[in-house]
Amino acid sequence: ASPSLPAGNAENKITIKNFSFNPGALTVQKGATVKWINEDSAPHRIQSGNFNSDILNKGDSYEFKFDTAGVSDYICGTHPYMKGKIIVE
Repeated sequence: ASPSLPAGNAENKITIKNFSFNPGALTVQKGATVKWINEDSAPHRIQSGNFNSDILNKGDSYEFKFDTAGVSDYICGTHPYMKGKIIVE
């Protein structure tokens, strides 16, 4: 059995790599903070109706706390074909 991770650890992390969000859809509990980390050499920007990051260069990260249940779709502001989704329970 693998050890359980404390809340807000790796399970609420999204990496940006090879021009995609990994994972593309993430389910979190209400009140959780999600962290995006850019591992691409290209700059990216998280953009949605509820949350927006600044430009993220390689190694930069952005965090947002989800206090409301529901589904939030988002894109990369500089590469709109990059899509992701946060499901808050």
